[in-house]
Amino acid sequence: ELVPTHPMFVGGVLVADMLVSFFVGLQFGDALTPMQVATRVIVSMATTAAAAWMMLSMRDVIARYPATITALFGCDLLFTLLSAILVPLASSDATAVKAGIIDLIVIWSIAVNGFILHRAMNVTVFIGILLALGTAFLADAVLRRIP
Repeated sequence: ELVPTHPMFVGGVLVADMLVSFFVGLQFGDALTPMQVATRVIVSMATTAAAAWMMLSMRDVIARYPATITALFGCDLLFTLLSAILVPLASSDATAVKAGIIDLIVIWSIAVNGFILHRAMNVTVFIGILLALGTAFLADAVLRRIP
């Protein structure tokens, strides 16, 4: 509830998250072209934004949308930066360690997103985490439909 909602700040967070996600996706994307990485980043962010809008609309707290989106994408930016720093620290032949790091960051990000949704929607933390998990599954399902 204390996240700045000035349009320039919200736009800056969105652009920063998009750019960092794009460059990290290029670095760790398994032989994906830049266009495929850009498409995945945009579709994933759009899915998250649309799901948040629908959830906030259902709870009749749509006025909280700018702050919620800024918090969700700002935290995603931090988690993406964290993975960009930690994954290369694992040795090149330690794929299990890299996968473990990524899995822990994903679980942590779902918990944080759940807390954000809990505060934005006036629901319990458990419901917020379930909604964040559902949003993550939705984004993954949409991404799997992209060639």
